[in-house]
Amino acid sequence: MPKPTQKQNKSIKQAKSEKTACFRDVLSKITDFFENAKKSFNPGLLTRYQLETLTLICLIAFTGYVVLFKQHYSEMFLTQEVQVPKKSPQEIERERLKKDLRVVVKGHPIEMMIPYIAQKDRKVAAYLIGIAKKESNWGERKPVLAGVDCFNYWGFRAERERMGSGGHTCFDSPKDAVDAVSIRIAQIIERNDAESAKDMLVWKCGSDCSATGGQAAANKWARDVDFYAEKVLN
Repeated sequence: MPKPTQKQNKSIKQAKSEKTACFRDVLSKITDFFENAKKSFNPGLLTRYQLETLTLICLIAFTGYVVLFKQHYSEMFLTQEVQVPKKSPQEIERERLKKDLRVVVKGHPIEMMIPYIAQKDRKVAAYLIGIAKKESNWGERKPVLAGVDCFNYWGFRAERERMGSGGHTCFDSPKDAVDAVSIRIAQIIERNDAESAKDMLVWKCGSDCSATGGQAAANKWARDVDFYAEKVLN
């Protein structure tokens, strides 16, 4: 069950405080009632029947007051207590994905991108992680521009106004990087109906694997990417 937020905890505390105050008010009014009754009536002048009738009236009045208070309390306070909004299945999945990603990449520069990666489809997120591991060791090796991190941990080379070292794209922010790269990965997955990194060798090879180290290197790239992607997929 989701935990109450700080704001909700404050509302709960306030509701309980008001509940306590109401109980005290009830007790005070009951005490005042019997004190006034004691001053107004001399039991010695009443018959037994009159005393029994008076007692019954007091009990009915007290019971009615308690019932009204309970109804008022339910309407005023119980509705305020622990009203934790239910999370949608999508929100639950994003939270779970975020935790899974942190376990895999903990301590590496790409960890700062997890909030953005976790917004993507799990399969896309898995290949964002797998490819980033192979291409930059999750940001330990990265393109820079004037010595500043380009947030490009995937060997991405789309032409932009700002290009970093090695002819790599230089992104404006971690979110910009994740959004741009995830679009390209999603396109490759969809076009090739990708089930493994072998179906995504265009990322490694372009149109010709022989120009980027040969088929053996391409196959190793796919195995390494799958190894880390599966940590997120499973």
